[in-house]
Amino acid sequence: MIAESDEVPALPEIQPFTDNWSYLKAELAWLDRVLMRALSKQRQSNQEVERVAKSAIDRSTSHWWKGFIAIDPSKGGSAVPKQVPQSHHPLGRYGARLVASRDQDIRLAIPTLCDRLELGIFERDLLILCLAPEISRRYERIYDFLNNDNANCKQPTVDLALRLFCHSDADWRRARTSVSPTSPLIKRKIIQLYLPPTNTSRSLLSKMMAISEKAANYFLSEDLSIDTIIPKPRAKK
Repeated sequence: MIAESDEVPALPEIQPFTDNWSYLKAELAWLDRVLMRALSKQRQSNQEVERVAKSAIDRSTSHWWKGFIAIDPSKGGSAVPKQVPQSHHPLGRYGARLVASRDQDIRLAIPTLCDRLELGIFERDLLILCLAPEISRRYERIYDFLNNDNANCKQPTVDLALRLFCHSDADWRRARTSVSPTSPLIKRKIIQLYLPPTNTSRSLLSKMMAISEKAANYFLSEDLSIDTIIPKPRAKK
C-alpha cells in the first residue's frame, strides 16, 4: 500500500487556448522574443561597423568585409548568440495546446489554415511575422530597423524572415521554397510579395511581404470561416 505522502503528483493538464485572440497573443509574445534577440544582435553589429569602419564606403560594404574580420567580443564585438531551445512537439511551440484546442473544437485561424494547406512550421511563423503589423504598428518600426537597407521598408522582407527563422543552410534552402511563386501562401495570394519603391534590387530576398486584407480579416476574426480565403472545391458533376 502506497503512503499518501509517497503518491506521484499528477501531471498538469494541458490547457487549450480560450479563443483565437488568446492564441494570437501567445504567438506575438513569441515573436517579440525573437525580434528582441534580433534587435540586440543588430545593434551590436552596427556598433562593430562604426568602430572599425573608416569611411562611408566601409560602412556601405560592411556586410562583405565583416566576414573576413574577427572582432573580439571583449572589445565591443558581439558574442555568439545562445541557441534557443527548440520544441520537440511535431506542431512546434504550443503544439500540445493546439491539439487540446482542436479536441475541444476551439477555432484557431492560423493553425486551421496550416492544417488545410498542409503548411510547415516556417510557413506558420511567416504568417505571424506578416500579420503582426496588422495588430500593432510598432512592428513596422522594428522591421524597418532590422531590414537595415535604408529603404524605409516597414514590412518584413524575405531576407529578414530567413534570417530570423532559419538556423542552418539546410533550413534556409527549404524555407526559401515557401515564398516561391508556386508555394501555397504565394499562389493563393495569402501573402503578397512586392519590391520597395526606392529599392533597385530585383532579388527575391529584397522583396517585402504583406498579408492580404482578406487573409488578415480571417486571421483576426473569431467567427469567419476559412472558406472566405480558401473556397471549397466545386463538386464534380
